[in-house]
Order: sequence, then C-alpha cells, then structure tokens
Amino acid sequence: MHMRILAAAILTGCAGATTSVAADLGDNTTVGGRVFFDVSHISLQNENAAGAKVDTPPTGTGFDVKRFYLIVDHKFNDIWSANLTTDAQYVAAPSTITSTSTTTPTGTTITSTTNTSNSGSVSELFIKKLYLEGKFDNLFVTHIGSYDMPWDPFAESLYSYRFVEKTITDRLGYSNTTDWGLNASGTGGSNGVVSYAASVVNGGGFKNPTRTKNVDFEGRVSAKPTNWLNVGVGYYTGHLGQITAANESFPRNTATRFDAAAGVLVSGFRAGVEYFSAKNYKTVNSLATSALGTSSVVNTALVAPISDKADGFSSYASYSFLSNQWSVFARYDKAKLSKNVAPNLKDTYFNAGVAYKPIKALDFALVYKNEKVQNGITSVSGADANGSYTIGGANNTRDGKLDEIGLYAQWSF
Repeated sequence: MHMRILAAAILTGCAGATTSVAADLGDNTTVGGRVFFDVSHISLQNENAAGAKVDTPPTGTGFDVKRFYLIVDHKFNDIWSANLTTDAQYVAAPSTITSTSTTTPTGTTITSTTNTSNSGSVSELFIKKLYLEGKFDNLFVTHIGSYDMPWDPFAESLYSYRFVEKTITDRLGYSNTTDWGLNASGTGGSNGVVSYAASVVNGGGFKNPTRTKNVDFEGRVSAKPTNWLNVGVGYYTGHLGQITAANESFPRNTATRFDAAAGVLVSGFRAGVEYFSAKNYKTVNSLATSALGTSSVVNTALVAPISDKADGFSSYASYSFLSNQWSVFARYDKAKLSKNVAPNLKDTYFNAGVAYKPIKALDFALVYKNEKVQNGITSVSGADANGSYTIGGANNTRDGKLDEIGLYAQWSF
C-alpha cells in the first residue's frame, strides 16, 4: 500500500500543475527500486608539474549514495507495457587544479598547486528510463523512448558486481547505459541460446534527449552455447548527439566502438573478460599535459577535429560459497586512452573484496580499489557520489593514483 501511495505521488508530480490528476495503480502496476550506497576512505594523489603528490578531491572519508532508482512498471495487456525509472544523485561543482611556478630572487623555482571549487552543486532527479514496450514474440520485442543500450547491460550481467563498480566502457566514458530512441531485441533457440539487441538513438545519453541531425546505431549479438558459457560482440557508430542543424557543415569525425566479451559460470565460479576498441570518442586537449577530454567528433571552430583511438580490457573472477551467501571477487582493467595523440597515457584499475548477501534484497561488499593513470590526466566516472573525478599528472610525464577501502551495498525493493 505504501509503495502505491509513493508511486501515485511521483506520477502526480510528473503530470505538472493540473486541477486534478488520477493515477490507477491496480494489479497490473508494480513499484520497486534499487539503491547503491557505500562508506569508504579515498586517497587520491595527483602529481603536479614539480612531481609533488597533491591530495585531490574526493580524498577523505564519507558516506555516498551513488544511485537511487525508483522503478514503476505497468502492464496494459500481454503485448504492451510501460516503464518509468527515475534516478537521483548529488553532483558537486568540479574542482579546478592550477599549478603556479614562481622564481625567487635566488633562482629557486617554487611550484604551488591550488584547488578551486566552482559554484553550482546540486541534487539531481532525472529520468533514466521511460519507454513503451511491445512484446510481439520472444524474437521481437520493441521499446520506444529511453531504454537500455544493447551493450552495457549485457556486460554488467556477466560481471555481476555493478554495485561495486561500473564496467570498463561505462567507467571510462566510452558508452551510454541508456539513450532516447528505438530498440528491438529478442532471444531464440533452445533455452535462449542466441540473443540480439539493436538501437537507433539520439546519441547523447539519457540525460540529453535533444534532437540531433542524424541518429546513432548500437547493436549486439550474443550466444549461450552451453549453460556455463556466454559470449557476445557489439558495435557502435554515430556522432554521440553532437551533430545538429547548426553545425552539420563543420568538419567532423564519426565515433565508433567495437566490443567483445565472454563469461563462464560453473558451480559458483564466475570469470570473464571484456575488450573494447573506440575511435573518435575523445582526445587529448593539450600535448603539454596529456589531458584527455576534448571531443573528437566536432569542433566549435571550423577546424577538423583530431582523430584518436582508445582500447582496453577488463578481466574478473569470483567464487560463491556457503549457499551463495558469501563470495570473493577480484577485477583488473587496463586501457590506453589516446593511442594516436598521447600513446603513453594509460589507466590501470584493480579491485578485490568479499561480498555477503544476508537476504535476497541486500548485498554488502568489503572492497579495496586501486587505480593509476600514467603520463597525463583523465576524468573517470566512479569512486564517489559526485559523478566523476580527475586523476593523473600535471604533464605528460606525471602520474596520479587512487586508493579506496570501504563497505559497498546494494538494496533492492
């Protein structure tokens, strides 16, 4: 009853300022949710131009609520259904790290680093998914609206520890989890041995439903030839929501990404590997610092954007025991972020931990994480509730390192 009252309140709010609103939450409507939260200590140290290690946000100890999904499903009949999933997060204004060098009268150079916090911190409530589903056959299910992209949910299903960390393309900013557009998916064969998904989308992700000049495409084909093996490949091509009628005549590149993954699950033992190769997603914006971040799709000026490539892999393993209530897990990622412009810019990530599932709705994990960015700077989506953090060195010979230890949790209802 309380869940229905909550859903009615949300649907009423979404309807806007009207004189009367009716929300029918009968037997065909379900309400649920999922929360990711943690308490941890983070140490992030980035090297400045002089090679000194500087404590950088989000260094410190604290409690985070990374994600809060509220999920409303409604079934009209055996074919048609709908979903609304809202998300909430706190986003702090990014900090700017500035290095200043001063020469004293004696000829000594003193380098100081300043962290400047910009205004604009905000708590966001936004639509993650909003779609109409038509299930005409197991081989043909359609979705209209903001829906899962073909690759990321598949990779997450193989990994199984999303509440601990995002998968590699999501974490490094080379994919969107959901987007606005059209999707078709299906499974076929005995026990769903073959599956596919294909999406035509705006390309800017679920937070940006802006109309674009051209649509992007992402597709996946996967197979489960045995009960213990699952493999898949994926492909993306498009302009990431950046080409509009205003800039369609500018010089531009096409962003592409190839994905492959394989996972095994045998008697509680899970292992897998994911590989990606991305072109023209982003590039280094300063050769002096090897700072990754400039778009490789289109420039605001009439100058041809730089073409750049990135690739990497993620490998992981876990073992469940004691009636699957306990598990141990570890993961190792390595990526080259700018193979054409700054080929020495690399990201290496590792985590390990022990997880406990006391009831079906709760997961806890004691986790250690370590990440190192060499020979430059990049922004990574993770670590704390603020959405992303900057890690790396002040020029193309300096590094950055993150260490974190904490208790992570997932609550589903």
